[in-house]
Amino acid sequence: MPRSLRGRTGSPPLQIAPRYERSSPRKRGYTGAWDKASAGYRRKHPFCAWCAQQGRITLCEVVDHKIPIVDGGEMFDRSIWWGLCRPHHDLKGQMETFARKTGQVQMLPIWCDEPDKRPAKFSSGLPGRG
Repeated sequence: MPRSLRGRTGSPPLQIAPRYERSSPRKRGYTGAWDKASAGYRRKHPFCAWCAQQGRITLCEVVDHKIPIVDGGEMFDRSIWWGLCRPHHDLKGQMETFARKTGQVQMLPIWCDEPDKRPAKFSSGLPGRG
């Protein structure tokens, strides 16, 4: 239930939405088997795929599913995995949100693999880095 904050100027109180609580990785299926598979993938693919598309070399920190698990991606389907640095993983999350809001979730693998087909707001890579 949203709670109210009283305004100082007598304006109507602001409504603050309840904080989105995401369940723990373990509850979402990221088990010890995932930890092992993810570490193995990062050993074989040590660099951020998004950075590489932009001609930069950055170590990956996260193995991401191009098709999110919540949208039907298979946890251990390595064909939809790619390694990302933390900033690009965060940007990919924003791209997923955009895809859901615009009904384009099926485009995510294409946007991941073909940067020139990404929506303009995600084509430059990282905010402030061009």
